[in-house]
Amino acid sequence: MTVAGTGDPVGPFPSPDETVVSGAATEALAIESRKRRRLRSIALVLAVLLVGVSALATFFWVRGDRWAAYAAGVESDAGEIGEDLAQLRAEHEGTVAELTTVQEQLAASQQRVTELAAEKAEVGDDREAQRQLVDYQERISAAAGSVATSLNECINRQQELLGYLDNAAAYDPADVTRFRQQVDALCASASTANDSLQQELARGATGTGG
Repeated sequence: MTVAGTGDPVGPFPSPDETVVSGAATEALAIESRKRRRLRSIALVLAVLLVGVSALATFFWVRGDRWAAYAAGVESDAGEIGEDLAQLRAEHEGTVAELTTVQEQLAASQQRVTELAAEKAEVGDDREAQRQLVDYQERISAAAGSVATSLNECINRQQELLGYLDNAAAYDPADVTRFRQQVDALCASASTANDSLQQELARGATGTGG
């Protein structure tokens, strides 16, 4: 019988040096494994961040492009509204001047009819001439009154439209456009009536321009 320690060792036990080497190798493998896992984690995080940054960049690019288009549209609309305002103000001033002229012409015409009636009375003209003067005065007064009413209504609607255009953002563009068309039609009708009045005034009380 062999005594332990005096012959072959009992069982295949590693030597102390082999145990140290084996433990060091295992530790090295564990460290390497942890490094690889850390690197994979870092790579994954970086990939996620890259995707996020790319998505964010795309979002801001699209948003910036849309904002640029929107800003360009707003600027274009503002320019058109500004032109409409300038044109309407000019038309409005012209209509006010037209109304003033009609009122002055009506007063002058009535004065002229009165003078003609006095002249004919002095020279003993017949009643037919007097009747023509009265008829002329009635026609001119009626026509001028109608024109003045139409022009005044046109002026009021133009003022209302100017208010809408001054604050165009608060109203539906389609509604403003429809109202503009209505105002244009009303003012065109008033202008046509005024043209007829001017022709009547040009003919004069005797129908010959006098």
